[in-house]
Amino acid sequence: MARRSTAARRYAEAAFQMAKEERALDRWERELGVLRELLAEAQLRAVADHPAIPYAAKERVLRAAAGPEIGTEPLELVLLMIRRGRPRAIDAMVDRFEELLRQERGISLATIRSALPLEEAERTSIVGRLGELTGTKIQTSEQVDESLIGGVAVRIGDTLYDASVRSRLERLRARLTVA
Repeated sequence: MARRSTAARRYAEAAFQMAKEERALDRWERELGVLRELLAEAQLRAVADHPAIPYAAKERVLRAAAGPEIGTEPLELVLLMIRRGRPRAIDAMVDRFEELLRQERGISLATIRSALPLEEAERTSIVGRLGELTGTKIQTSEQVDESLIGGVAVRIGDTLYDASVRSRLERLRARLTVA
């Protein structure tokens, strides 16, 4: 697993540098996303992963599936990873590429956990406050976690902003048991 993520990181960083030099970050993002979706299909994934299928056959199948709308460089990168026996690292490579792209654009990815689904006004308020705290634009994903009881917990990278009722009760319990 560690080897796969290391390889994915190296491929993503090289792809990002190429795309940046070509001023084609948006195109690379779109085309790598399409290639990831193609490889998510069970039959195509089985062909890419199978060690007994010759590389030339894998290449023909992937080129046919990709069609003319996928640029040469992203397709060649994915084919290189397949040729070197790293087809399972492609998802991680695309994830890392997207992470580098967000950093380049000054966007932070925030995962918001709440006890109930957020209303639009709450979401806007949270995103605005997080933007002030981080100094970046915020891209969110949301999860409902009933164990929070109330409030929200937000993770941005390695930082956790926890304003949940559960964490407040735990802190209160810790203070009462120490005293």
